Amino acid sequence: MRPSRKDARRRVEAWSADGGLTWSKAAEVEPLPDPVCQASVLRYTTAAGHGKSRVLFANPASVERNTMTVRLSYDECRSWPVSRVLHAGPSSYSDLAIAPDGTIACLYERGNYHRREAIRLAQFNLEWLTGGEDSL
Repeated sequence: MRPSRKDARRRVEAWSADGGLTWSKAAEVEPLPDPVCQASVLRYTTAAGHGKSRVLFANPASVERNTMTVRLSYDECRSWPVSRVLHAGPSSYSDLAIAPDGTIACLYERGNYHRREAIRLAQFNLEWLTGGEDSL
């Protein structure tokens, strides 16, 4: 989740074992730097449907609003072993979507000098994201 403290520099997580009735204490996630900015998380596949659980996460992966990055988790968001930078410069809010053919889309704010110069749609597949290590 988005941290509520302005001085926080990591994404925050809480876990529920009872369908959301109760939650663990919220804690910062060390491998997910965040500038207190809107991000996107989206399930890509399930183990039952595609042999592996895959969850995508996109945000400006820094303490400033830059370095728009897409990450991939195979263990229900406990770790993020795959990451690929979409734009190294100023960037901000992002939104992920999956096309019927499995193409991943990330709509995000970006610029060369300021994060709100343009809105871009990046389209890519699982093979590009993982450098050829995974595919559907």
